[in-house]
Amino acid sequence: MPHVKYFLFCGILGFLVSCTLSMPEQELTEHILPTPSLDASLAAALENRFFTKDQWPAKNWWVGYGSDELNNLMEIALKNNPTIERISQRIQFAKSQATIARSKLLPLLFFDASDQWQHLSKSGLYRALNPDITINPNLIDFSLSFSYEFDFWGKYRNLYEAAIGQQKAAISETAQAELITATALAQSYFALKTNFIRQDLYKQLYEVRQAYFNLQTKMLHNSLYSKLPPLLSEEKVFEAAQWVYDIEQEIAVGKHVLNTLAGRGPDELLELDDILPQLPKQLAIPTDISTELLSRRPDLMAQIWRVDALAHEVGAAKANFWPSINLTALAGFESTSWSKIFEWASKTFGMIPGLRLPLYTAGAIGANVSAKKAQFLEAVYEYNELILTSFQQVANLFAIGKAVYEKKEKQLQIVANATERYNLTRLLQRQGIDSALNSYELLEEQIHMQLTDIELLYEQYLVSVHLIKALGGGYF
Repeated sequence: MPHVKYFLFCGILGFLVSCTLSMPEQELTEHILPTPSLDASLAAALENRFFTKDQWPAKNWWVGYGSDELNNLMEIALKNNPTIERISQRIQFAKSQATIARSKLLPLLFFDASDQWQHLSKSGLYRALNPDITINPNLIDFSLSFSYEFDFWGKYRNLYEAAIGQQKAAISETAQAELITATALAQSYFALKTNFIRQDLYKQLYEVRQAYFNLQTKMLHNSLYSKLPPLLSEEKVFEAAQWVYDIEQEIAVGKHVLNTLAGRGPDELLELDDILPQLPKQLAIPTDISTELLSRRPDLMAQIWRVDALAHEVGAAKANFWPSINLTALAGFESTSWSKIFEWASKTFGMIPGLRLPLYTAGAIGANVSAKKAQFLEAVYEYNELILTSFQQVANLFAIGKAVYEKKEKQLQIVANATERYNLTRLLQRQGIDSALNSYELLEEQIHMQLTDIELLYEQYLVSVHLIKALGGGYF
């Protein structure tokens, strides 16, 4: 009879092992959008002289700007930025969760020891059946216990794979945090550097308007002018002074932002020279964007791993429909006396195979599967949204980059023309043919053109940084 039970048990196991649980391939992919194409935008961009074919951005892409200041700030930020440090802890958490999930796939072994003292009632079960038992016995127990649940349905394998997916997602999230921090720091750095130039131009503008006002005041005193023009000029002087105050405020705030991104206090000394970083004359774009952008962007890869992890969680939830089969065993020594605890007669051992089949759970298992599927589909739709946004960003930057670089090229000519007009007027003024007032007006116009030129220069820096970010910033 024991042999019949043994073979029956093995037969049940064999039948159950033959069953498989998995999430169907169609169910995994039916809601995922196909990879968009950027062929048309790429071809249009490469027809423009401001774009060129090149490799994907390097991990240390900022080195291409040729600024030691920027390189040093990046090195500090990637080590000390609190956001990066905080998100990087998710990797350690996910690793620990994966270790916990993997433990379910392995047999577990424990050592147990106890010394139980108890006063036994004379009328109780033990002494009533065996009056020779001492009234105050000790029950000493040393044993090794073994437990293992057979993972025939892939429940724990799926949970382990889900934990691995979350770990990989955490790694990609950390890379995304580094990319966001690095591009934000580069943007702040370029803003600060161009604001230094804007500050000088605003100060020049203030001096020009002040000189213009002083000249008009002298003409008023000599009865050559009415009172109205100097009043209007004085307002423009005040306006220029306000612009100087505004740019000083922007520079102060910019320094605070730059220090904070670098993981330093806002008032840390920040010494920057007046040299502008190198600006790429052409924006470099790889030709295999449509095929490789998914694997090059850390935010997309993080979402892909989240989807993968949730798919495995659905598989694990489905496994709850099937029986759980486990084996428990123990071996050790048990005695009422310390002097006999390790004698062979005190040995004890046992084995307990178990099977638990859910027959009625009031819909809890099915509801859990539905909940996991809902989470999976939510992650899929989030991925779809992210992939469309990502490809849109790249396509937008092709158009924006073309426009900004063309505007900057034309603005350089506008500045050159304004400078030439001013120089000609100055020459005429020296010869007594033109007035100083006209020279001041043309000089102010030239400064305004230079301010527009600096703003476009900053936009060029932004386009180059944003394109690097849209292309994944060297992540692979």
